[in-house]
Amino acid sequence: MRLMKTFGLAALAAVAAMAFVGATSASATFDTTICKKDAGLLCEKADQVEKIHLVLKTGTVSELLALVNILCLGLLVEATALGLSKLLPIHILKVELTGCGTGSTHSNCTMTTQELPLADLLKTGPDQGKLILLSGRSRLQCPNLGIDCVYDNEGVEFDVGANHMTANEASTNELGGKFFCPDEGLLDALLEGLEKLYIKS
Repeated sequence: MRLMKTFGLAALAAVAAMAFVGATSASATFDTTICKKDAGLLCEKADQVEKIHLVLKTGTVSELLALVNILCLGLLVEATALGLSKLLPIHILKVELTGCGTGSTHSNCTMTTQELPLADLLKTGPDQGKLILLSGRSRLQCPNLGIDCVYDNEGVEFDVGANHMTANEASTNELGGKFFCPDEGLLDALLEGLEKLYIKS
């Protein structure tokens, strides 16, 4: 059976999560933080960001490919950064996928979050980072096609850079379902912050 491309997030969050990058020095000895300003090597406490909002990048869609193509036109992720550490803990508060389906109306499928994920954000270099989901489950349902699949998003990785968060064929595990539900799925998503944010120390 073919592998699927899916947007989980939880997408992900999404995603969900938070992937933002700025021009900073990379040092493994410093804590990771999310900053609303790009000036300086370190982020002042007043400029540190806790609440993060991500959406699908303009002009892109979430795409699930199996024997049937499924697209989602909208994806919103809200998250909170929890404190400071080399691995910055991220708590996904909301993942909302809209406009999902197999035809032009994008209305015959739904993707819901059964378990909101926790994640770690690691600064890997100047303008670079990696978000790793530690938990999270998503469910895809297309009743008219008999599709009902549950995906475990633990281990999904997002590359971070230039105010974007990208999952490129990141592997997820299918936990149970019927019809077009392979043992493993591939997650593709390109998210951007609603405001410019930077990964700093």
